[in-house]
Amino acid sequence: MPVTQPENARRSMPPNGKYAPYHSRFAADLPDRTWPGAQLLKAPELCSVDLRDGNQALRCPMTVDKKLKLYDALLKVGFRQIEIGYPSASAVEGEFARALVQEKRIPHGVKPQVLTATAEKLIRGTFDAIKGGPETIVHVYNSTSRLQRDIVFKMSKDETIERAVAATKLVRHLADKTSTPVQYQYSPESFSGTEREFALDVCNAVIEAWEATLTRPIIINLPSTVEMSMPNVFADLVEWVSRHLKRRDAVILSVHPHNDRGTAVAAAELALLAGAQRIEGTLFGNGERAGNLDLVVLALNLYTQGIDPGIWLGDMPWLREVYESTTGETVPNRHPYSGDASPIAYSGTHQLAIRRCLKHRETNKEAEWNVAYLPIDFADIGRSYRPIGINGLSGKNGMAFVLETDYGVLLPKGMEEEFAAVVQPWCDTTGVDAPPEKIWSAFHESFLCPSGPIALNGMTASRDGANTSVELALRVHDRLLTVSGSGETPLCAALKALDEIGIQAAIRQHESATRTAVSPDEHVAFVQIERDGRAVFGVGINADPDTASLRALMAAVNRSFQGNGAPG
Repeated sequence: MPVTQPENARRSMPPNGKYAPYHSRFAADLPDRTWPGAQLLKAPELCSVDLRDGNQALRCPMTVDKKLKLYDALLKVGFRQIEIGYPSASAVEGEFARALVQEKRIPHGVKPQVLTATAEKLIRGTFDAIKGGPETIVHVYNSTSRLQRDIVFKMSKDETIERAVAATKLVRHLADKTSTPVQYQYSPESFSGTEREFALDVCNAVIEAWEATLTRPIIINLPSTVEMSMPNVFADLVEWVSRHLKRRDAVILSVHPHNDRGTAVAAAELALLAGAQRIEGTLFGNGERAGNLDLVVLALNLYTQGIDPGIWLGDMPWLREVYESTTGETVPNRHPYSGDASPIAYSGTHQLAIRRCLKHRETNKEAEWNVAYLPIDFADIGRSYRPIGINGLSGKNGMAFVLETDYGVLLPKGMEEEFAAVVQPWCDTTGVDAPPEKIWSAFHESFLCPSGPIALNGMTASRDGANTSVELALRVHDRLLTVSGSGETPLCAALKALDEIGIQAAIRQHESATRTAVSPDEHVAFVQIERDGRAVFGVGINADPDTASLRALMAAVNRSFQGNGAPG
């Protein structure tokens, strides 16, 4: 018989030499790195590449109309640099660029960015597309990685540098002849797979060819075209390049992280500490393969650290709708900040902490946001959100929170556990979370109008000094009865009246309050009785507090019979 591994045996995936560690091939040896001790105090320049890099990753690229819709949204958000496309790549790209220029859709202070490869025909076509427009960033790239040089393009290092320099000189020549002001940007594409010394050589050759000055700066953009290293290794590379660039004061150092390892945001943040001044990315991380750097996450990470991100994200539902309708992509459920589930806690212990922190914040009128498990007040980004969801793992605090915030019913402490015992079995049985409507339905059926042998058809109450008399019109099973009693309060009088039909109970707890902002004219009363050694709550709601209390008493009485028999 063959020997088989048990199902719980430890398994592994030895690479067996197929993958080489990045550090041994490309990383910078930087023992005196300074970025770990740096602090981010302001936002970088942000450039959206949704209309180009994001668009080329879509199964169905955007039409001109969809690009215009997304472009208008990017303007509304406040992006001052927007890569509008690759005008020489296709008719749609060229048409879109010309439409923005000819229809004067580019506001003052906004720089469009256009991408082109190094071929002369493509560069000249790019200048044709931006003719007559405002200041534009002309973004030229060529691939510099060893893999691309040796296998894809079969070019030497010298040939690679010559191509980048020739393209730079052509852009400068055309820029001097056109009325459209041009800012130049160069990217050593696949920087992440390029030997760092060679990447530096190419960038410095381009800087010299452009003759960068403080009044004629150049953007050097370092793309991790494929994310290949840990974020700290990328930060070392950025700091190393930043230290060794020529004419550094005339260089705006930019990074363009991709998300193949899932750490693009971390890489971008560390790159900023390492000297980067500008970031390229997309909304919600749209892009090829695992996507680009997510500008929404990066910006809100800055915001939650007290830094103005330089863009406005105050209506996240609207921004999501525009993004999803133009790209055909969807924002994942657990996406930071913008995913449907991102504010929600199901764990009972988490819910307890959230509830107490929110109550503390409300009571103390605190300005600083400091709420357990909620890194941001989601209202800041236009989300009407529910931080607590109810499922089989939730506890009494979460269910009580839903009743309080959605329905204006603040349960007494002693009742929270009793109510949880009603809702939790439903969650366990169905295996799904309970929406607020289900929470309220369970509360209504179990505590406001519980099934039982007694129905209250009417009541009257009168006061005579310190004494109150109550008359109750009841239906017990199919019999109509009128009973009466007197006492210090309407509740005491009602208990005496119930004595007439053999119901003997004692009141252990009685609370009453208005339903606050939900329905301030209504009173909600909670009455806990003890009968036959068992304590149960009932609830009543009415505009009159005494009527609400009497209804709560009757609800508690009916609940006391559930499972214990009924009166004769």
